[in-house]
Amino acid sequence: YGFEDPERPHLLEWYFTDEIEVRRSSKVDHKSVMLNTDSMGSSTYLRNKDVQVCCQIRAENSTKVIEFTDVSEQSSMINSDEEENDDSLIVCLRVDIPGISTSFIDNMSEISYERREILFLSLTNITATFSQGRDGHHEIEVLLETMQLDNHIAEATHPVMMFCPENNEGEPFLHLSAVRRIQRNCSTYVFAYAALRMLDMEIFLDRRTAERIARFVQPLRIASEVKNEAVQDPRRWISKLISKMASKYSNPNLTKASRNVEQIALSANSGRVYFEHLLLHPIRLSLTFTQEFTEWNSVTEGLIIFQIIRAAASLTDAPLMFTSFAVDHAFESPQALSRIIYAHYTSQLTNQIFSMLGSLAILRPGGDFLANIGNGVKDFFYEPINGMMHSPGQFLEGLEVGTQSLARNLVLGISQGAANVAEVVNSNLTTLTDKEFIEERNAHRRMLAEAINRGTKTRSIADSLVQAGSSVALGMKSGARGIIDQPSRYASEHGTIGFFQGVGKGLIGAIVKPVIGIGDAAVLVMQHVSEVTCEDKPVLRNPRRLRRALPLTSVGHHQVLQLIPYDDVAAMAQKIVTGGESFKDIYLGHMNLKNDVIIASEEYLWVIDRSDRKPWCLSWEEISHFAMQDNGGVRISFFSSMGLKSLLLQADGGMELADLYRLLSMQISKMGNSPIDSSSVDHDSMYVNNRLENISELNLPGILCKQEHHLFGSNNKRTRWMSLRSKEDIDVIEQCFARVKCLGSEMPNFFVALDQEAWFLIDAWSHVYAGLNSRHRIAAGVINGTGVDIQVKMSRVEEGGSPCYCIPSLEYDHDQNVLNPGGGMIFFAWGSSPSLNQAGKVFMCIETNTFMLNLSDRRSRSTQVVPLPGYQVKFLEKSFDDGGWWAKYWILVKKSS
Repeated sequence: YGFEDPERPHLLEWYFTDEIEVRRSSKVDHKSVMLNTDSMGSSTYLRNKDVQVCCQIRAENSTKVIEFTDVSEQSSMINSDEEENDDSLIVCLRVDIPGISTSFIDNMSEISYERREILFLSLTNITATFSQGRDGHHEIEVLLETMQLDNHIAEATHPVMMFCPENNEGEPFLHLSAVRRIQRNCSTYVFAYAALRMLDMEIFLDRRTAERIARFVQPLRIASEVKNEAVQDPRRWISKLISKMASKYSNPNLTKASRNVEQIALSANSGRVYFEHLLLHPIRLSLTFTQEFTEWNSVTEGLIIFQIIRAAASLTDAPLMFTSFAVDHAFESPQALSRIIYAHYTSQLTNQIFSMLGSLAILRPGGDFLANIGNGVKDFFYEPINGMMHSPGQFLEGLEVGTQSLARNLVLGISQGAANVAEVVNSNLTTLTDKEFIEERNAHRRMLAEAINRGTKTRSIADSLVQAGSSVALGMKSGARGIIDQPSRYASEHGTIGFFQGVGKGLIGAIVKPVIGIGDAAVLVMQHVSEVTCEDKPVLRNPRRLRRALPLTSVGHHQVLQLIPYDDVAAMAQKIVTGGESFKDIYLGHMNLKNDVIIASEEYLWVIDRSDRKPWCLSWEEISHFAMQDNGGVRISFFSSMGLKSLLLQADGGMELADLYRLLSMQISKMGNSPIDSSSVDHDSMYVNNRLENISELNLPGILCKQEHHLFGSNNKRTRWMSLRSKEDIDVIEQCFARVKCLGSEMPNFFVALDQEAWFLIDAWSHVYAGLNSRHRIAAGVINGTGVDIQVKMSRVEEGGSPCYCIPSLEYDHDQNVLNPGGGMIFFAWGSSPSLNQAGKVFMCIETNTFMLNLSDRRSRSTQVVPLPGYQVKFLEKSFDDGGWWAKYWILVKKSS
């Protein structure tokens, strides 16, 4: 049916007559009624004698139909039922949920420290109500009090991504209500009313977060087999597509529509939903976008939206206003209706792009200043006039209030404007510095922001000055360090041209970095002045909780993330490991022992004494080994500048001891004296490890005399004055060579004397090359405990300023170039004089018929030993200078049982 004027109400006039009356008389008075055909479910009734007919508008699948029904018998039955029972069935169901939280975890990143929880969605105080009334309606209402999306992406600028401010009226953030009209024998959903209201929301985004989310959602995009084939083998995909199109359209049937068209028509007209009144309330958003430096990412390179983001400028509190969407008598499929709503909001967003230019971060200082001054001037004139209309006394009070408001807003405008200007200047100056300083500054700012937001008391000016001083110190320290580090680093990468680039970069950093530090300090002080001056309390945007800790579990030879319920203690342990998200370390697991708290991370083993709560950590490379004790504890042996030392961890019970052993075993491959096969128990290796502090107990083959108890490295003591016959390096080497060749295993102090000679070389070089001519050096000793000869195939210096000198003991055969059982040998080398274009490092390589060894002059993962089949190699000592000038190693070579 159709109507002449679509804008006017669509009314249908209908009546019915008895067929007998029509035959008797040609003139019959017709009693008619009107029916509104726009409203789904509307109905009218008409009675003629004993017959009652109902005309109703209802939905039949995806079509609106007019249905006439004889309801004479039904009405009589309803009337009789109402006399017996007036009550109809009423159902009311209410569900209260304190909160729902969702963690988004990225486990696909190739970078280990980025395998983490990246987003945390928190919904609090959810109320859902469902009721069915006597009028045959279903009422649905959903209330959501607050919603927040925390940002846990590494090095993200904003800790909270989506935030809804609190309102004084206590209204929920999200309110959804709908009334469904029940229709018998009809599968179409008919809603008499549906409305959605959402309060204001603030969105904080930065470039790093946007690109990380792009990487996260990439696997979620639909990747069909056709798409995969198109990427991997485009020629084959094109050939198959052309063949398919040729076979499909070679003999077209013009009288039949394609299946795609039929499918589109079917989906557009099936499953339609009717809304008598649909209302989406206005939406107000505030967008803050921070542009920053990030490394090139191939994943997001082809996405247009992120190319736009990379070119976008920083925005601060850019308002986005979307008008309401209201429609009556909507009868569409959900897909069609969603497209209409999407077009409604996207068109408004497009129109507001140019209006967002006023929220550019570079324009914020002037805008805030004018806004604050405008409020003060308005109060200065309005308050006295308002008081004058009542009485002279209130006029004076209004004058006082207006003057105070003007002064307060003037100070507030100046302080906020100065802080904003300094923030914009600093953001631009950081582009002149290096990546390390940018990351260090961002980490420092995140730490200060967290300390300010989580403060339990009001921040004083002294607290702000302390924080400002730390920012200045950071800029000064980084600027001074860059003068030395930048030329050396650029020269090692780009040669002579790189050296001059590094000099320029270092000089610019020495000037710019302190200025940035002073600017950051000024921002902190001005922000404190603004908080004290402003009447409104600052809004704290803190994450709802710490980042979820995801311990690792071993699956075969791989370590995978273990998804477990959120644990506050584990999250706090992770915060200690990462230094409050300032360090790129990974939490592996923790244990609560009787006297200590043990935390294992990718880089360190942390031990926190429960009595003083001071954390103490060791890198896994510094740990020699660990062993179970008979008293139910675990003894951890670690290298120090004075030799091997140990730490005893006491476990309570066998289960706790097994858990501690499992936790330490996760990084056993990084320990200095780890077994060859870390997946199995090597009893021979454990036996040797337990006697490394006194190897005389091992009864090594070839040792002709019982040796004195000695801990290698215990004699590492610097001498302020050393009497040398000559300060020529070759003369010192020859003197040491002459003494060592007389040492043999028949001497009870053989090990002691060898260790003293190795330290003599290290200590003497601080006198041979002193001051600005100081040199890095390595002394590495080898003891043959195999019972067979060790042949030295090669010993060379990969990086350094000297050859590799071999200083053997009495058991060395110079003709065969082999070290006999029980003998010892010292390898020594030093580097070039450090300068602006070279660091003077030393790296030594030794290859024998029993092992291959790589040694560095500082703590480094490049230091490693590879025992050949049938042998085991143990580090008796790994000592390093705190300044990185020297390294001293002692190695025991033994046969595997």
